[in-house]
Amino acid sequence: MSSKLPAKFRKLDDGAWLDMLIKSISVPRIDGVDFPGFPPEAVQITFNGNANESSLREAFKFFVLTKKYSREFSKRLTSRSRFLDFGCGWGRLLRFFWKEIDEGNLYGCDVNSWILDVCRSLSMPGQIDLITPLGTLPYPQGHFDNIIAHSVFTHLPERVHLHAMRELARVSRRGCVFCLTLEPRRFIDEVANLPAEANDERSRALKAHQPRVSQYLEAFDSGNLAFMPTNKGVEDTYGDAVVPLAYIEREWSPYFRVRAYIDDPAVHWQAVLVVQRL
Repeated sequence: MSSKLPAKFRKLDDGAWLDMLIKSISVPRIDGVDFPGFPPEAVQITFNGNANESSLREAFKFFVLTKKYSREFSKRLTSRSRFLDFGCGWGRLLRFFWKEIDEGNLYGCDVNSWILDVCRSLSMPGQIDLITPLGTLPYPQGHFDNIIAHSVFTHLPERVHLHAMRELARVSRRGCVFCLTLEPRRFIDEVANLPAEANDERSRALKAHQPRVSQYLEAFDSGNLAFMPTNKGVEDTYGDAVVPLAYIEREWSPYFRVRAYIDDPAVHWQAVLVVQRL
């Protein structure tokens, strides 16, 4: 696959680009350009909770928000912007930013070697790197202009959370705009209200934490990260994390300035946080 996107595609407005990516699900070659592929629906659902068009439409909302806030805080996405998708998975979001950024400036990384193999097999443009939860990111200091982390800090225990934040601060240029998602307080309420008949694997893992809901609410309301170890075998590095804005303002303040926080399900199903490198 040629990962060079012709100018005619880069000139599309965002809505037309979404339509093009949706078309590429069933028509991978469009006007002579080979688009990145898609993994099987079961893989998409495992990683994103949905698949194909619905998965793209959900990702599109975050893409538009990232563009909006990057522009608003003077780090508008351009072909020369160095861009990192931290926790890129199979490349669902990277393909959106392919329209904005030259292939040589697109980067994605993840801790899951298997899904990165999938990502590469789909011919996702950009540099794709394997990382470890407490390792050093394979990028130089001050490398990136823009960073995203969609549904990543929603899963990190505090030690991993703080390590990842500091590493991302290290590889961020001054003024870098970092857009990410967090689980807000309402996530704890959703866990508390899971019905008895909900018996899929994820629901069962979350329901096991219902007896501790009051503790999680107290932690959140005190400005602390509330972590639920929901994944057997990786409890030290992965689960479900609910992070209050007060925690971000306290722990991230030496490195990042909070620029926006949107906790509105009508805007995005998770809370959206925008910070900027000091």
